Amino acid sequence: MPPAADIIRRAAQLNRDDPRRQGSCIQLTGQCEVIVSGDIHGNRQNLAKILAYANLPGKADRFLVLQEIIHGPADPASGQDRSIELLLRAARLKCAHEAQVLFVLGNHDVAQITGSEITKNGQSFCKSFAEGVGYSFGQADAAEILDAVAEFLLSLPLAVRCDNGVLIAHSLPSARQPSAAEALSRPFGKDDLSRRGGAYNWTWGRGHTPEQLESLAGELGVEFFILGHRHAAGGLEVLSRRAVVLASDHPHGQIIHFSTDSPLSAESAQAKARPIVALGAD
Repeated sequence: MPPAADIIRRAAQLNRDDPRRQGSCIQLTGQCEVIVSGDIHGNRQNLAKILAYANLPGKADRFLVLQEIIHGPADPASGQDRSIELLLRAARLKCAHEAQVLFVLGNHDVAQITGSEITKNGQSFCKSFAEGVGYSFGQADAAEILDAVAEFLLSLPLAVRCDNGVLIAHSLPSARQPSAAEALSRPFGKDDLSRRGGAYNWTWGRGHTPEQLESLAGELGVEFFILGHRHAAGGLEVLSRRAVVLASDHPHGQIIHFSTDSPLSAESAQAKARPIVALGAD
């Protein structure tokens, strides 16, 4: 087995075996620090700064939540999507700090698993990603590494829930979709990744109104949502008193670093947001 595939598969197994997992949600209990990224999408510099800032060794009560690492722009030097290299780096970190490194499933992850192409500005992301794997690791190993990536993405939870009422997810089901709580309460399979499936709805939902967010908060027993999925030109966008969106894939990207010893609100989440460009080791 190619070494890259082995590392990614070991990280997938750690995701599946996490004792804190309940259905498709990771439950973080007790007082702890949580660092949350928005979508990464192949931004090598931003990911490196986030990982250096997280500084996980020796901080057992600090947790890092990452999302949508893959499907980035073409690397200027090679012309390739090399986001597989970032996913491998995150998988290595998971193997080194298995309890502290967490992920949530995103819509680009669903597309990569199912082969349902996402095209934007003339780029076909799944095709570019596959070509980038061949470029980075050689065509002879590309198929096995892509299989390992699919296994890893299938192992990701839909959400991370904290004791202070915060729920971290890529997105939330849109209106008129099946019960959000039911989909979160059980493991998902490939059938859930099809359109109108449970995992699909949790990763592709858009256009949430404050009223819908209030309803979802009540259904799920959540006080505050930290989401990704939207561009958020300034790195953070307030959706309502119940939710903010983070983006970490551009020069104005941000993270949120909070402690679970107190609740979050839209105001306090903004206060705890940090521009990635200004991050140093914490």
